[in-house]
Amino acid sequence: MTSCLRPGSLIAVIAMAASGCSSALSGNAVTSTPEAPVVKLDSQSDAVFANLKACDLLEPTTTPKGFDPPVVETAESDNGCAAQKRRYASVSIYLVPEAGIDQLSPGQGTKIPTKVGGREAVEIPGDSGTEACTVAIAVTPNARMTASTSLNEGTNEEACALARELAVAAEPKLPRVD
Repeated sequence: MTSCLRPGSLIAVIAMAASGCSSALSGNAVTSTPEAPVVKLDSQSDAVFANLKACDLLEPTTTPKGFDPPVVETAESDNGCAAQKRRYASVSIYLVPEAGIDQLSPGQGTKIPTKVGGREAVEIPGDSGTEACTVAIAVTPNARMTASTSLNEGTNEEACALARELAVAAEPKLPRVD
């Protein structure tokens, strides 16, 4: 009689429960999750974002809303992306490996502490004047992601709602640093 279980093999139990048992294949079960990768770095490392691109975080939210295709931008860091929707808004996401949310200037606004996906974050209504907002998420003490909006017409609150939407959509894809 062939058995899929080896004594003490939790992976085999999980694999058997998930996909059945086969004596034809050997090896360990590998599962994948859509969660962000856990990055084993110190919080000072420039490699915290590895191969993650800001446009990959921005595009899934902006395209369904009718924004133009996102373009690479380098105003806040070398890893930024922006998109515009004519007569409505311009939006951007930046991955900033060398400055955390504490180093973010509030511009004309005021930093309001908040959380996004369980991570420390700040919301800055009116950071670049009226009809604007930035939501910044801490990835490490010295690295952040920012999602910013600037509306053609509207209020800071409306701009913050869009910036929060961008941040909430991008947050699960950000690395988790141990």
